[in-house]
Amino acid sequence: MFADVTRQSGDGRWAMQPWAAVVAIVVGLGAGCASSDPGVNGLASAKAAIGTLKMQLKQKLQMAMAEGPDKALEVCAVEAQAIRAKVSHESGVALGRSSLRPRTPADAAPDWVKAWLDEQGERKVAGVVGFSRVDETPSGKVARVLEPIGIEKGCLGCHGPADAITPGVRDLLAKRYPTDAAIGYAEGDLRGAFWAELPIR
Repeated sequence: MFADVTRQSGDGRWAMQPWAAVVAIVVGLGAGCASSDPGVNGLASAKAAIGTLKMQLKQKLQMAMAEGPDKALEVCAVEAQAIRAKVSHESGVALGRSSLRPRTPADAAPDWVKAWLDEQGERKVAGVVGFSRVDETPSGKVARVLEPIGIEKGCLGCHGPADAITPGVRDLLAKRYPTDAAIGYAEGDLRGAFWAELPIR
């Protein structure tokens, strides 16, 4: 379809047609979008995996919240880990959610995430920033991305002060999470972080 790329001018010289020049520019720009740096690509993959996990969890929780906090808690207890595992498997990226006050041991933070959580402490999420970096580890370079999680108003039905959580939700928390520490938050508090890491080959 691109056979007629050039044309002959009146003085006998050949020149590229205007549309072909535009195509060449666009193709050239597109070729520059993919980085040859494995670290850059690894960070992009880790960030994309977090984005997918956040989107899928939010969609599930929003639908569940329409039926009440009891249903949202069921989603967190039953479906959240399955969603995380699926995104991790499909992307090849290790990822999760962690906090200084975990709801379940399954959300325990890796050492590098725990160090960030300890540094932040118990505080408001305003002004907190995550990071995107490549770390040197004993097993090689690893792309790591971390994004803070803040408590929103809709979170308080399961994460707010104990006396503000309904008896039904409290019973479910006791049943699902015997070691639960993830209550007592206020709107705007730092809840924890989404994290992802990927070895750089």
